[in-house]
Amino acid sequence: MSRAWASTLLVAALAAPLPLATGACATYRDDLDRAVAAYNDREYERAVALFDLVEPDLDSLSVSERARYAYYRGMAHYLSDQRRDARHWLGNAAAREKASEGSLHPEEAAKMNETLEELNQDRWGGASTPGAEAETCEADRDCVKGQFCDDGTCRDAPGADGADDVVELDDKKGGKGESCRGDADCASTLVCKDGTCSPPK
Repeated sequence: MSRAWASTLLVAALAAPLPLATGACATYRDDLDRAVAAYNDREYERAVALFDLVEPDLDSLSVSERARYAYYRGMAHYLSDQRRDARHWLGNAAAREKASEGSLHPEEAAKMNETLEELNQDRWGGASTPGAEAETCEADRDCVKGQFCDDGTCRDAPGADGADDVVELDDKKGGKGESCRGDADCASTLVCKDGTCSPPK
């Protein structure tokens, strides 16, 4: 076999998986677009079901697509009167937007903040989240509500200063460093990355 022929075969073998990988990412984006379309068509329960299908593949989406996923999923839960899930996913969207400003359109960010404010007032009766001095911690459950454990220190969750929206940490969800299969397994200010609850980056 000639060297040119061997080189051609090597290039063909290396290039063959590329369309498959590109197609897989497009499929996840298509699934996200279908879920958002169901939301826009006011089919909120169908949208939630479609978002459930996308969740295992969140790592395949871009940073802004993940924020968009969390926002629309939270709003779909909210409009389906599933307030707890709405708070979780909108809190997740708020954390992603804070970590990567501009991930959401300004109108989406405004609606997210407005809805979180309403949900937080329902949850706490208008009271702000109790604060605490920088406590040491090993996991989110060691901190007061409205805080999360970050490198051994309790920190305020996005909006916990009272000026913005308060994001509740769910004691039943995984804290930083705990294992997870998807974002739903983590506290609202964390995301599941490589099987571990971590702050969004």
